[in-house]
Amino acid sequence: MSSAEKGTVYYYRQIMDSLKKGQVDPAYFIYGDETYLIDSLVEQIGAKFLGSVEKEINYFLRYAPDHSLDDLLALTAGSGLFSAKKVIVYKDFQNLRNPNMDKLLKYLQRPDPNICLILIARIDSISQVKYRSLQQATRCVNVLPLRAAELEEFVKQQFAEHRKTAASEGIQTLLYLVGDKMHDLRTEVAQVANYYKDKAVITPEDIEAIVGVYVTQDVFELTRLIARKQLEKSLFVLHNLLEKGENPTSILFLLLRHIIMLWKIRGYHQSGIKDTRKIQAGLKLYPRQLNEYLQELPGWKPAHLSEAVRLIQESDRVLKSSQMSPVVVLDTLVLKLINLS
Repeated sequence: MSSAEKGTVYYYRQIMDSLKKGQVDPAYFIYGDETYLIDSLVEQIGAKFLGSVEKEINYFLRYAPDHSLDDLLALTAGSGLFSAKKVIVYKDFQNLRNPNMDKLLKYLQRPDPNICLILIARIDSISQVKYRSLQQATRCVNVLPLRAAELEEFVKQQFAEHRKTAASEGIQTLLYLVGDKMHDLRTEVAQVANYYKDKAVITPEDIEAIVGVYVTQDVFELTRLIARKQLEKSLFVLHNLLEKGENPTSILFLLLRHIIMLWKIRGYHQSGIKDTRKIQAGLKLYPRQLNEYLQELPGWKPAHLSEAVRLIQESDRVLKSSQMSPVVVLDTLVLKLINLS
């Protein structure tokens, strides 16, 4: 990598274009929250660099902090077992607390051309010193979430893979219920397609019937219990979500979206607009969804909604930047939300 390229931040499509031209760098630092796209990019890099990927033979996946930077660098000694080349992927770099970067940066000054080292962090900013140093020493890639139109196209393609079609309204229903994480969307599309094996066209009602039991519905229950200051029941619902395997970051995202929607509805009311049809059209909600929000709204004062947004964003930062247990982070958030006065 030339000195002119050092410090430049690249994006998913740029790296995909360079891979198509056969260009693979000896070291990448990839960051972002969209794990599906990150995993896809890593898969493409590995396939282009190695040709045939064989785990623990020429492809090595390690996680921080289970493996230290010294463990990582030990893998850079020598070639793959049956290959002159190898790919080393190091995930969750953000979980390293105050790492000693000297040896890693020394390696990155003269990386082995037969090794492709890929460092991955689930962060949305590279302002910390440890990330800035990697930005200068690697091909730095920011993997951003898909835009709204791209997400719709992604869902459309997922349905097509199952030989199904869904109108825009149905896709919007799925996005509302599930959120914008591609892995979650892919999973739910498969669930809908498997349930309606004999239907070629999937309607919004079909999606609501199957996906309507997804986490968003539980978030309605969770925020309603928080508004009523029912701590024990709130924690019970939260822990059920976690035990079902819901991603803590996804729960925070849905909580934030839920609170912001309540805030927007209150904004309509404060501006003198109380016609439910106008609010429903403006916020693109279904009647049942709007009714649930309206039932919950009295439990949230404007100041509470504002502070709730701050607390959720704060919890998201803690979750991404510390080794604190997600259960502790979310429990603490629920307690703080209930104690708003």
